[in-house]
Amino acid sequence: MPHTSWSDAWLDALLAFSHPGRMRRGRRFAREGLIKNVDIKPGEIDARVKDGRKLFEVSIQFPPLEDASWEKIVDKLASQAIYSARLLSGEIPPEVMEVFEEARAPLFPIADKLEANCTCPDWETPCKHIAGVYYYLAYQFEQDPFLLFYFRGRSKDEIMDALRARRAAARPKVEEDNVIQLSDPPLETQLDHFWEIGEALGGVTFRIAKPPAPMPHFKRLGRPPFTDIDLYTLLRPIYQTITDKTISWAHQKSDDKT
Repeated sequence: MPHTSWSDAWLDALLAFSHPGRMRRGRRFAREGLIKNVDIKPGEIDARVKDGRKLFEVSIQFPPLEDASWEKIVDKLASQAIYSARLLSGEIPPEVMEVFEEARAPLFPIADKLEANCTCPDWETPCKHIAGVYYYLAYQFEQDPFLLFYFRGRSKDEIMDALRARRAAARPKVEEDNVIQLSDPPLETQLDHFWEIGEALGGVTFRIAKPPAPMPHFKRLGRPPFTDIDLYTLLRPIYQTITDKTISWAHQKSDDKT
């Protein structure tokens, strides 16, 4: 499958069985910050939506994945070094979606399993309030895909612990007799040339490159609780400019040496 963003994949799954017109009616609730008190739990999401002077209660249920499915998924993730390394660093690459497909475990909503209810008088689903929560969740899952994993039954800590356990089990044991003990020479014997770089660092090189995903630290930390400002969108062009300038400077320095 072509790689797509977490938010697009979430909305595409919902649009597969939801009327596009009714979905569009919910966009403004998400854009205008009218989605309140969102509580994400395994298999259930509760929220309030402000519509004029009224608050409506929205509830979304989607049964979590079974333990056996999660075991298959974690095994697959742990077996792929590129996946496990990025996950353990706090980043979930979009390619991980394929792992769920291979395990035949639906990560995104499907029509016969998803239930959504709202306390408003609109009897059709999704009503504009439910659709608003859908769009709000799309943004949240894009910022922190671990929230989607939690909705499907596993928290970030649980996934991390499982990955670490599998990596530790797969790591070959080192015999103590083969371990070389190294010790630093006494400082008083090094004073005459303490500040010299020496030949040992002559072959050290540095590679400056763009991160695999823009601003990964922002995605790992999630939206800060102390402000409603979209800092990710606000700061992204600044970080992009700094990255481009740094890479340009590094390449220029490299060319000067050749």
